[in-house]
Amino acid sequence: MEMKTPKALMRLALGLALLGLAGCYPPSALEMDYGNSVRNNIAQQVVNPQAGFNPKPAVGLAPQAAAAEQEKYDKSFKADEKKSLEMKLLNQ
Repeated sequence: MEMKTPKALMRLALGLALLGLAGCYPPSALEMDYGNSVRNNIAQQVVNPQAGFNPKPAVGLAPQAAAAEQEKYDKSFKADEKKSLEMKLLNQ
């Protein structure tokens, strides 16, 4: 019976050496640019970077008007019970 252990050990050693060599490979162009697109998108979403330092409160709707708009918005999602869709199947 042949002993195949030395061949298997040689293959294992070669595989480990290749993995070790891959760790020494220089960074690719993708790795050097990693995260720039996310940082760019976040920067594009900021309208006024100094807004956090402004002590004045934001001006908007009056509380009653805002509450009415919110109520109208919430009602737009409720299903109307008056409208119903019926499907009739005709067997002819």
